[in-house]
Amino acid sequence: MKKWFQAFILALGLILALAPAALAGTVTAAELQQVFPEAPAGDSILTRGVFAALLAQAAGMQVKENPADTQGDAWYGPAVMALKEKGIIRGYPDGSLHTDRPVTLLEAAVMASRVLGLPDGVAAPEVKGSLERESWGYTPYAWLVRAGLLQPGQDAGALLTVDGGVAFLTRVFGSDPEAEKIVQAARQAQATVKDLKFTGSMVMTIRPRPEVAGEVPAVSMHGNIVSEFRYPLSLHQKMDMTLNLPPEKTSGENLPADGQIQMHMEQYLVDGTLYQNVEVPGMAEPQWMKMPQGALPDLETLVEQSRNATGLPPGLQDNFHFRYLGEGVENGRKVHRIALYGRIDDWLALMQALPGGLTPEMEQAVNQAGGVLKSISFWGEEAIGMEDNLTYASELTCLVAFADKFQEEAVPLETITFQIKVTDYQYNSGIKIELPAEALAAPEIPMTPSEQ
Repeated sequence: MKKWFQAFILALGLILALAPAALAGTVTAAELQQVFPEAPAGDSILTRGVFAALLAQAAGMQVKENPADTQGDAWYGPAVMALKEKGIIRGYPDGSLHTDRPVTLLEAAVMASRVLGLPDGVAAPEVKGSLERESWGYTPYAWLVRAGLLQPGQDAGALLTVDGGVAFLTRVFGSDPEAEKIVQAARQAQATVKDLKFTGSMVMTIRPRPEVAGEVPAVSMHGNIVSEFRYPLSLHQKMDMTLNLPPEKTSGENLPADGQIQMHMEQYLVDGTLYQNVEVPGMAEPQWMKMPQGALPDLETLVEQSRNATGLPPGLQDNFHFRYLGEGVENGRKVHRIALYGRIDDWLALMQALPGGLTPEMEQAVNQAGGVLKSISFWGEEAIGMEDNLTYASELTCLVAFADKFQEEAVPLETITFQIKVTDYQYNSGIKIELPAEALAAPEIPMTPSEQ
């Protein structure tokens, strides 16, 4: 088995473990103003180089004091080089960064979206906006409109002033106080929930790198999910999925000629142990599998901590942001609509912040999984009841960007996109979760798959 694929399988478990959101830290206008050697007039036009310095500060990026290429003697040169190294500022077709040119709102939005982990090539969400779909920056523009960070009617080609750029960045890399207040109330309400059931849908899209597209096919999967929780944490989940492969990849493999493969997965989490059963046509007789102790963090403590008003540990608090999108109606209930978004990079530091820390086995798994991933970003929306502060609809998109190489082995995948939509939440209905005898007797699978 390929090393990168082993690491990817482990990384999927980490994605699920880190999915709960935490309250975000904020960046202030005063902090951004300190970037300037001398305070400029608020209505003066920002250049691309100066915006790069503001963006690096807003995102908390490490900037080298004396990089090899300093963009001349410009004070913003180190920040520009830091952004260039990370592929955030890429320049014009002629290869020049043109740091002395004015920066437009669209250019600022594209650079900010890259910092937030929005991969190239990802599909744009459906939004109503003033920018044409044919625009080079439409996709990041659409994602920022959806998150409430840009207004649909804003002129994307407008030049940013100092005040406008500072306001934009404090909005992107901060959290709306009104939204935070509602999220806090929702955490408190969730802490009183005894059981929860929800149904939803999921779509997964795997995008290979362009250079291997002929060898590694683009794959998608869609289906439905039914999840039941009883607190402290017991879980029962069923997923019925359809895997879509190019028909030419399934011919002669005893698989459907149309490339559509039906899959069923069922899993339980009981007493801190995860049990899974996967059914796929053409596979051996399905059987239950048991995850080993130490393969997952202390999920019970993690969930209990994330359900109260304090949120997750400090190591996770600066990775997610919230915006208030306004009021609405969901299934006859008045709701607040909240946008959330964030990015995860430092897997080891984040996992060490989880309750109970890391066992040696978990640290090994995290180190192995983290190397195959470049970043994971989350973009979503929740509808929170105005009367009881409980969630009644949610939509989350998880965008996974892969590293070019893992342990000197090329990684053929560029991105994976998960989209999960839930519109039916039921609370405190008396759910009972009982582990089947065949699951209880399941064999334990190894922590790390052996190489073949």
